[in-house]
Amino acid sequence: MAEVPAEHEAQADLRNREARDRGAAGPGGAAKASRSRRRALLIVGGIAAAVILSVLVYLLVNAGKERTDDAQVDADVVPLAPRVAGQVAAVPVVENQAVKKGDVVLQLDEREYQAKVVQASAELDSVRAQADAADAQVAVAEAAARGSLTEAQANLLGSSRTVSGARAQLAQARANLASREADLALADVNLRRARELGKADVMPQQQLDQIQTQAESARAGVESARANVRVAEEQVRRAEAQVGESRGRVAVSQPVGASIAAARASAAYQHARVRNAEAALTLAQLNLEWTRLRAPEEGFVSGIGSHPGAWLAVGQTVAQFVPMKRYVTANFKETQVGRMRTGQGADVSVDTYGRTLRGKVESVSAGTGARFSLLPPENATGNFVKVAQRIPVRIALEAPADLPLRAGQSVEVTVHVRE
Repeated sequence: MAEVPAEHEAQADLRNREARDRGAAGPGGAAKASRSRRRALLIVGGIAAAVILSVLVYLLVNAGKERTDDAQVDADVVPLAPRVAGQVAAVPVVENQAVKKGDVVLQLDEREYQAKVVQASAELDSVRAQADAADAQVAVAEAAARGSLTEAQANLLGSSRTVSGARAQLAQARANLASREADLALADVNLRRARELGKADVMPQQQLDQIQTQAESARAGVESARANVRVAEEQVRRAEAQVGESRGRVAVSQPVGASIAAARASAAYQHARVRNAEAALTLAQLNLEWTRLRAPEEGFVSGIGSHPGAWLAVGQTVAQFVPMKRYVTANFKETQVGRMRTGQGADVSVDTYGRTLRGKVESVSAGTGARFSLLPPENATGNFVKVAQRIPVRIALEAPADLPLRAGQSVEVTVHVRE
């Protein structure tokens, strides 16, 4: 409450001084003071108008544009590493050397891999020979199986015919035996009659001897016929046994398909070994080729970290390959990318050369840079502070060939979001 009178007193003193000044100056002094105030007001008004005009011009010029200085030249840098282990024999490139696609960047000792190629080639020749032999064996097996079956069937047919002949001979021998037995019976009857007549001295002794001889001859004929019957029966048994044996051979030879299938399966196994040996040879040739580490395309080799004599493991990085194609990664605030679209034009100012290049928006990242970082921030702790995130935007450059751009160079990017 005490400060209010003091303020009034100060204002009253100021008005009194101004009144004294006006009184002391007179009418001419008042006019001069008035002109000074107008001049000051005009100067301040002009400055304010210039500022407002500049702001308006700036807003008009920059309307539809989004800028950022958080941008750099980028490239798809590829770590170069061998696909086979070995000792470094030569490094035919130097640091930061330009290379073309296929140029040798590093050479490993290839003698071991050459020997493996020779070994795989010899193994392939061996299994190919075995496969050819298996193919020939298939033909032999087919012919042998079919020939064996045909022979067995022919033997069975011949044995069957032999049985028929033997049985016919047996029947003939039995018929002959019956005839001989009839002759013997007749001879015995005649001999008895002749002996009775001889006892009565009716028949001469000579005739009696003839009849007795005929009876003995008939008995011998019966014995001979019986022997022939036994021989014929034995022949029949033998022929029947041959028939059984022939039937067994036919049964054994009958599965021709199974024998041929077995031979074909063996040939298929050998051909599978051929394919396996071919794959082994291809792998050995690839390993030999991989002893030469080549540039994947045109670009530069930097960061060489291996030298002759060093031992390298599979996948061990030995250099960095920087391709010729460059692009720009611009990190815009999340409030700037709302109207950005693929294909929009962009101006890229390169700090190194002080030049501005044209480009186009190639893509907008699907996530913020923080989200793709190695350790993304965790905002579930309750201590959240909202910070404008940065979203990477990839800009395709239209750079002249005589302007060397290096990965990591700083640039400023302006995207024309109205295009």
